Amino acid sequence: MRKKLALTLGFAALAAVGAAVAAIGPTGPGQFYTYYDDNGTVVGYSAIRCDNTRESWGKFTKNYSDGYFICDPEI
Repeated sequence: MRKKLALTLGFAALAAVGAAVAAIGPTGPGQFYTYYDDNGTVVGYSAIRCDNTRESWGKFTKNYSDGYFICDPEI
């Protein structure tokens, strides 16, 4: 009985911590794109930063990779 109670309380605590982290969460992800020519050389870059400012340079092509910035929540 004690083990079952301890396990139940443990899962409840884990769920509470998970909910708190999810509620705080990042302000939103920033996103970036890196553009390549046919030889794989970087020829362009575009980004939307966490504060929603934009940056871009170079040539945009159909060959690209993308990713996300992890944004810290504002305090």
